[in-house]
Amino acid sequence: MSDYEVKRILYFRRPGPHNTDNVIRAAKRRAKAAADVKYVVVASITGRTALRVAEELKKSGIIVVCVSGFAGWDTYHGIEYPFVKGDIRKRLEELNVPLVDKMPSCLSGDTIDYGLARYGYIPASWTVAETLEAVGGYGLKTAVEVVLMATDSGTVPPSVSVISIAGTDRGADTAIVAKAAYSSLMFSQDSSKRFQVTEIIAMPRTKNWYKTVRVAELVVKETEEGDVLRSANESS
Repeated sequence: MSDYEVKRILYFRRPGPHNTDNVIRAAKRRAKAAADVKYVVVASITGRTALRVAEELKKSGIIVVCVSGFAGWDTYHGIEYPFVKGDIRKRLEELNVPLVDKMPSCLSGDTIDYGLARYGYIPASWTVAETLEAVGGYGLKTAVEVVLMATDSGTVPPSVSVISIAGTDRGADTAIVAKAAYSSLMFSQDSSKRFQVTEIIAMPRTKNWYKTVRVAELVVKETEEGDVLRSANESS
Protein backbone atom coordinates (compact mmCIF):
# COMPACT_ATOMS: atom_id res chain seq x y z
CA MET A 1 0.00 0.00 0.00
CA SER A 2 1.36 3.44 -0.93
CA ASP A 3 2.34 5.95 1.76
CA TYR A 4 0.63 8.76 -0.09
CA GLU A 5 -2.51 9.68 -2.01
CA VAL A 6 -2.89 11.95 -4.99
CA LYS A 7 -5.77 14.38 -4.50
CA ARG A 8 -7.35 17.01 -6.70
CA ILE A 9 -7.46 20.56 -5.26
CA LEU A 10 -9.21 23.52 -6.85
CA TYR A 11 -7.32 26.81 -6.51
CA PHE A 12 -9.47 29.78 -7.47
CA ARG A 13 -7.87 32.92 -8.89
CA ARG A 14 -9.94 35.11 -6.59
CA PRO A 15 -12.30 34.54 -3.66
CA GLY A 16 -16.04 35.09 -3.73
CA PRO A 17 -19.48 33.60 -4.38
CA HIS A 18 -18.84 33.05 -8.11
CA ASN A 19 -16.90 29.91 -7.04
CA THR A 20 -19.90 28.33 -5.31
CA ASP A 21 -20.89 25.90 -8.06
CA ASN A 22 -17.37 24.55 -8.42
CA VAL A 23 -16.98 24.16 -4.66
CA ILE A 24 -20.22 22.21 -4.35
CA ARG A 25 -19.27 19.92 -7.24
CA ALA A 26 -15.82 19.30 -5.76
CA ALA A 27 -17.23 18.60 -2.30
CA LYS A 28 -19.82 16.22 -3.74
CA ARG A 29 -17.12 14.41 -5.70
CA ARG A 30 -15.00 14.02 -2.55
CA ALA A 31 -17.98 12.88 -0.46
CA LYS A 32 -18.74 10.12 -2.95
CA ALA A 33 -15.10 9.08 -3.38
CA ALA A 34 -14.79 7.48 0.07
CA ALA A 35 -17.12 6.30 2.82
CA ASP A 36 -15.21 8.10 5.59
CA VAL A 37 -17.36 11.26 5.45
CA LYS A 38 -20.84 11.11 6.99
CA TYR A 39 -21.35 14.85 7.55
CA VAL A 40 -21.05 17.96 5.38
CA VAL A 41 -21.10 21.18 7.39
CA VAL A 42 -22.01 24.35 5.50
CA ALA A 43 -21.53 27.92 6.71
CA SER A 44 -24.73 29.51 5.46
CA ILE A 45 -26.29 32.52 7.18
CA THR A 46 -29.47 32.60 5.07
CA GLY A 47 -29.48 28.86 4.39
CA ARG A 48 -29.29 29.27 0.61
CA THR A 49 -25.89 27.64 0.14
CA ALA A 50 -26.73 24.88 2.60
CA LEU A 51 -29.92 24.16 0.68
CA ARG A 52 -28.01 23.85 -2.58
CA VAL A 53 -25.61 21.38 -0.97
CA ALA A 54 -28.46 19.42 0.61
CA GLU A 55 -30.25 19.16 -2.74
CA GLU A 56 -27.08 17.78 -4.34
CA LEU A 57 -26.53 15.19 -1.59
CA LYS A 58 -30.12 14.30 -0.73
CA LYS A 59 -29.81 10.67 -1.90
CA SER A 60 -26.29 10.07 -0.62
CA GLY A 61 -27.04 9.24 3.02
CA ILE A 62 -24.72 12.04 4.12
CA ILE A 63 -26.03 14.44 6.76
CA VAL A 64 -25.80 18.08 5.67
CA VAL A 65 -25.60 20.58 8.56
CA CYS A 66 -26.39 24.28 8.11
CA VAL A 67 -24.51 26.61 10.49
CA SER A 68 -26.09 30.05 10.61
CA GLY A 69 -25.67 33.02 12.96
CA PHE A 70 -26.96 33.10 16.53
CA ALA A 71 -29.40 35.55 18.08
CA GLY A 72 -26.69 37.88 19.40
CA TRP A 73 -25.89 38.99 15.87
CA ASP A 74 -29.06 41.03 15.88
CA THR A 75 -27.53 43.41 18.39
CA TYR A 76 -24.75 44.66 16.13
CA HIS A 77 -25.46 43.48 12.59
CA GLY A 78 -29.01 44.78 12.50
CA ILE A 79 -30.27 41.52 11.01
CA GLU A 80 -33.53 40.03 12.19
CA TYR A 81 -33.13 36.63 13.85
CA PRO A 82 -33.57 33.85 12.82
CA PHE A 83 -31.62 34.41 9.63
CA VAL A 84 -32.85 31.24 7.90
CA LYS A 85 -36.48 31.95 7.11
CA GLY A 86 -39.53 31.06 5.04
CA ASP A 87 -39.33 28.61 2.17
CA ILE A 88 -35.60 28.03 2.64
CA ARG A 89 -36.06 26.97 6.26
CA LYS A 90 -39.05 24.80 5.34
CA ARG A 91 -37.14 23.06 2.57
CA LEU A 92 -34.12 22.44 4.84
CA GLU A 93 -36.45 20.87 7.38
CA GLU A 94 -37.97 18.67 4.68
CA LEU A 95 -34.48 17.50 3.75
CA ASN A 96 -33.70 16.79 7.45
CA VAL A 97 -30.89 19.35 7.54
CA PRO A 98 -29.97 20.19 11.16
CA LEU A 99 -29.77 23.95 11.71
CA VAL A 100 -27.14 25.28 14.10
CA ASP A 101 -28.20 28.84 14.89
CA LYS A 102 -27.90 29.12 18.66
CA MET A 103 -24.13 28.75 18.99
CA PRO A 104 -21.86 31.80 19.34
CA SER A 105 -19.07 31.89 16.77
CA CYS A 106 -15.92 30.85 18.62
CA LEU A 107 -13.61 32.68 16.17
CA SER A 108 -15.79 35.62 15.15
CA GLY A 109 -16.29 37.91 18.11
CA ASP A 110 -19.34 36.43 19.82
CA THR A 111 -17.75 35.52 23.15
CA ILE A 112 -16.87 37.27 26.42
CA ASP A 113 -13.21 37.35 25.40
CA TYR A 114 -14.05 39.43 22.36
CA GLY A 115 -16.13 41.78 24.47
CA LEU A 116 -12.97 42.55 26.43
CA ALA A 117 -11.08 43.41 23.24
CA ARG A 118 -12.25 47.03 23.61
CA TYR A 119 -10.00 47.27 26.68
CA GLY A 120 -6.93 46.14 24.78
CA TYR A 121 -7.20 42.41 25.50
CA ILE A 122 -6.34 40.30 22.44
CA PRO A 123 -8.14 36.93 22.57
CA ALA A 124 -6.21 33.83 21.57
CA SER A 125 -9.05 32.96 19.18
CA TRP A 126 -8.36 36.20 17.34
CA THR A 127 -4.81 35.00 16.64
CA VAL A 128 -6.14 31.63 15.46
CA ALA A 129 -8.62 33.36 13.13
CA GLU A 130 -6.01 35.72 11.67
CA THR A 131 -3.63 32.80 11.07
CA LEU A 132 -6.28 30.75 9.28
CA GLU A 133 -7.20 33.76 7.14
CA ALA A 134 -3.55 34.23 6.17
CA VAL A 135 -3.23 30.57 5.17
CA GLY A 136 -6.50 30.03 3.33
CA GLY A 137 -8.53 33.22 3.41
CA TYR A 138 -11.77 34.03 5.21
CA GLY A 139 -13.34 30.86 3.85
CA LEU A 140 -10.81 28.60 5.59
CA LYS A 141 -11.25 30.42 8.89
CA THR A 142 -15.03 30.02 8.62
CA ALA A 143 -14.84 26.40 7.48
CA VAL A 144 -12.85 25.54 10.59
CA GLU A 145 -15.13 27.61 12.80
CA VAL A 146 -18.41 26.02 11.71
CA VAL A 147 -17.10 22.51 12.35
CA LEU A 148 -16.25 23.55 15.91
CA MET A 149 -19.69 25.14 16.31
CA ALA A 150 -21.48 22.08 14.93
CA THR A 151 -19.53 19.84 17.30
CA ASP A 152 -20.04 22.12 20.32
CA SER A 153 -23.79 22.06 19.64
CA GLY A 154 -23.86 18.26 19.64
CA THR A 155 -24.97 18.13 16.00
CA VAL A 156 -21.73 16.51 14.82
CA PRO A 157 -19.87 14.03 17.04
CA PRO A 158 -16.19 14.67 17.82
CA SER A 159 -13.37 12.86 16.02
CA VAL A 160 -15.37 12.07 12.86
CA SER A 161 -14.34 13.16 9.37
CA VAL A 162 -16.47 15.95 7.94
CA ILE A 163 -16.44 18.07 4.83
CA SER A 164 -16.80 21.76 5.64
CA ILE A 165 -17.86 24.39 3.10
CA ALA A 166 -17.58 28.14 3.58
CA GLY A 167 -16.94 31.33 1.67
CA THR A 168 -15.85 34.94 1.64
CA ASP A 169 -18.87 37.10 2.44
CA ARG A 170 -21.48 35.05 0.52
CA GLY A 171 -21.68 31.68 -1.20
CA ALA A 172 -18.69 29.34 -1.08
CA ASP A 173 -15.07 29.43 -2.19
CA THR A 174 -13.50 26.97 0.26
CA ALA A 175 -13.99 23.31 1.15
CA ILE A 176 -11.94 21.12 3.46
CA VAL A 177 -12.02 17.71 5.06
CA ALA A 178 -11.53 17.97 8.81
CA LYS A 179 -11.52 15.89 11.95
CA ALA A 180 -14.24 17.34 14.16
CA ALA A 181 -13.51 18.47 17.72
CA TYR A 182 -14.99 20.52 20.51
CA SER A 183 -13.64 24.07 20.46
CA SER A 184 -12.37 23.65 24.03
CA LEU A 185 -10.23 20.73 22.85
CA MET A 186 -8.96 22.29 19.63
CA PHE A 187 -5.44 22.31 21.14
CA SER A 188 -5.88 19.41 23.57
CA GLN A 189 -2.80 17.76 25.04
CA ASP A 190 -4.41 14.53 23.84
CA SER A 191 -3.68 14.63 20.11
CA SER A 192 -6.52 12.21 19.38
CA LYS A 193 -9.02 14.86 20.54
CA ARG A 194 -7.55 17.77 18.57
CA PHE A 195 -9.11 19.43 15.57
CA GLN A 196 -7.34 18.66 12.30
CA VAL A 197 -7.62 19.80 8.71
CA THR A 198 -6.86 16.61 6.83
CA GLU A 199 -7.51 17.70 3.25
CA ILE A 200 -7.98 20.86 1.20
CA ILE A 201 -10.64 20.38 -1.48
CA ALA A 202 -10.86 23.96 -2.73
CA MET A 203 -9.62 27.40 -1.74
CA PRO A 204 -8.86 30.79 -3.31
CA ARG A 205 -5.24 31.44 -4.26
CA THR A 206 -5.58 35.12 -3.39
CA LYS A 207 -7.32 36.41 -0.27
CA ASN A 208 -9.56 39.32 0.66
CA TRP A 209 -8.85 41.24 3.85
CA TYR A 210 -11.45 43.12 5.84
CA LYS A 211 -10.04 46.50 6.82
CA THR A 212 -12.95 47.16 9.15
CA VAL A 213 -13.71 44.39 11.63
CA ARG A 214 -16.63 44.61 14.04
CA VAL A 215 -16.04 42.74 17.29
CA ALA A 216 -19.31 43.03 19.25
CA GLU A 217 -19.40 46.73 20.24
CA LEU A 218 -15.80 47.32 19.18
CA VAL A 219 -14.97 48.43 15.63
CA VAL A 220 -11.37 47.82 14.55
CA LYS A 221 -10.11 49.66 11.47
CA GLU A 222 -6.81 48.88 9.79
CA THR A 223 -4.97 51.65 8.03
CA GLU A 224 -2.09 51.82 5.60
CA GLU A 225 0.49 54.57 5.33
CA GLY A 226 -1.24 57.74 4.20
CA ASP A 227 -4.70 56.68 5.34
CA VAL A 228 -6.67 59.03 7.56
CA LEU A 229 -9.42 57.80 9.86
CA ARG A 230 -12.30 60.19 10.48
CA SER A 231 -14.67 60.01 13.41
CA ALA A 232 -18.28 59.07 12.77
CA ASN A 233 -19.45 62.70 12.94
CA GLU A 234 -16.93 63.97 10.38
CA SER A 235 -17.90 64.29 6.75
CA SER A 236 -16.22 61.92 4.35
